Amino acid sequence: MSTIRVDNFGPSAGGTTYSARGIAKAWVNFNGTGTIAARDSENVSSLTDNGTGEYVVNWTNAFGATDYVPTGSSGPQSGTSNNIGISFQTDTGRITASSVNSVTRRRDTNTDVDVQFAFILAHGDLA
Repeated sequence: MSTIRVDNFGPSAGGTTYSARGIAKAWVNFNGTGTIAARDSENVSSLTDNGTGEYVVNWTNAFGATDYVPTGSSGPQSGTSNNIGISFQTDTGRITASSVNSVTRRRDTNTDVDVQFAFILAHGDLA
């Protein structure tokens, strides 16, 4: 297999040039209800259900450190309006180079809930 190494890239016809450093290094779109499952993903080896609204995303290729940036959003809980927030547990052991823990929570009642759609991505340097 060949490897192409670039610092920047862009369309051959000109236009915006992008830095390879700005590309998301991992992402997943998954169903967080019942038996959780990824709809599609990149650099995600598996998902773990840690209880109502608590999910762990395990990276195929680890990040170089724990200071990468996970972000996310979520869709509605079955039968409710989209009043759900997603947060990342950053206390010791909850964000590692190889995984991140997340929680989906209803904003109006401050209770953890399973969601039909969860979207998580991460930016940073891979190991």
